[in-house]
Amino acid sequence: MKKIIKTITLFCCITSITFYSCKKNDDINIDDTTTEVITDCNTSGVENQSTNSEIEAMRQAMLTFRNSLSSNLLTQASNCLDDVRFYLWHNTPPGTNGRDGIKYGDLNNNQLQNFKDLLQLFLSDAGYQKVDEITFLAEGFLNNLRPNFWNTDYYSIDMFGDPETNGSWGFQLDGHHCAVNFLVHGDNVSIVPAFLGGEPVVGTYNGIAFDIFKDERDLALSLYNGLTTNENTVAVSSGNGGLEVGTASQAGRPDPYRGDYDYSGFETGLKYADMSTTTQEKVILLMKAYVYNLSTTFADVWWSDIMNNIDDTYFVWTDNVTTPTTTSDFYYRIYNPYLWVEFSIETPVGQGIENWNHVHSITRIPNNPATTNGGDYGIFASIINKDDVQFLAQHFTKAAHHANSEFSLDYMLKDLDSKDFMDFKKSVSIN
Repeated sequence: MKKIIKTITLFCCITSITFYSCKKNDDINIDDTTTEVITDCNTSGVENQSTNSEIEAMRQAMLTFRNSLSSNLLTQASNCLDDVRFYLWHNTPPGTNGRDGIKYGDLNNNQLQNFKDLLQLFLSDAGYQKVDEITFLAEGFLNNLRPNFWNTDYYSIDMFGDPETNGSWGFQLDGHHCAVNFLVHGDNVSIVPAFLGGEPVVGTYNGIAFDIFKDERDLALSLYNGLTTNENTVAVSSGNGGLEVGTASQAGRPDPYRGDYDYSGFETGLKYADMSTTTQEKVILLMKAYVYNLSTTFADVWWSDIMNNIDDTYFVWTDNVTTPTTTSDFYYRIYNPYLWVEFSIETPVGQGIENWNHVHSITRIPNNPATTNGGDYGIFASIINKDDVQFLAQHFTKAAHHANSEFSLDYMLKDLDSKDFMDFKKSVSIN
């Protein structure tokens, strides 16, 4: 495979074992730029290129996008398939600049349109509309409130593997309210984990009205309102929401629920086998609203796995009101061996935004033994992050493809007494 040359510039501070981008007035100002040459991306376990016409169209669209980039942008965005950057996504607001890859703001109109064309092949019409409304309309609305913190230009793109030569490749769209992992492995296509959110979720920007999670909200309320008394007793509880298996807590930390995360504790709530026929039908409609964000052909394959395990589906609802409505807070989750869904109404951050108008959602596939082609991250989960990286800097000090890199890290240290960090500290030079 051809060499991939990358330039890494590190500007980072650590406080309480988490990474934040340095502000201009920070005492520490690091500008250590070094060139890394990756000479071998022959990752084991890759597939041959698929003969499926839809996947070939995806591959050609990816090549069109790649070929439209300058050599510098292509270099910034390119990674080996087993790079831990697959795991370094989060929903920290983009003003922190804690992301790799290239940003929307780096692209000209033609390059951005090429990327949108690629997205449309992976996503259904409904899925693409959500991503577009999240990244351009809702984020544009927030940009008017705080231009230097929220910006549509801050969404980033990382690319993994080489679609020119093999059939295992992918890319990641990562930003404030949208972090989706698009993966191709032979004839298999997946888009999980997929974090989708919005603030506001209902609004108008540049004269365009949007309602990002209309189906996920309205179908869930229909399900709730149709529960029998006994079903309500089992499924519903009082309390606050918040994603249980969501994103990393801070920029620079990898997905904490990757790998062999144990979902067995979530086999609670109202079980599908115990639901009335009407409730079962409504649960299926709600589940499909998430699964069919993926393009139909590949969503059908995923849905078949879900239905083969449908009796082991659990539904949980939480709220703090007598009668939930479209303008009240609530949370729900669905667990199936092949699907994890959470929907949570969050406290608004933007000034003047209504209490109900900020949503986080997550879609995953639990990593269980029955998942033939892998859960989250597909089959790639078995080849990424073998050393279980806990901190972003560990990626640069432990990953094989950084073995010949030269760089230094300066830190502001505080409360760094965990065993994980102390073990890591021994492997780096702290100036």
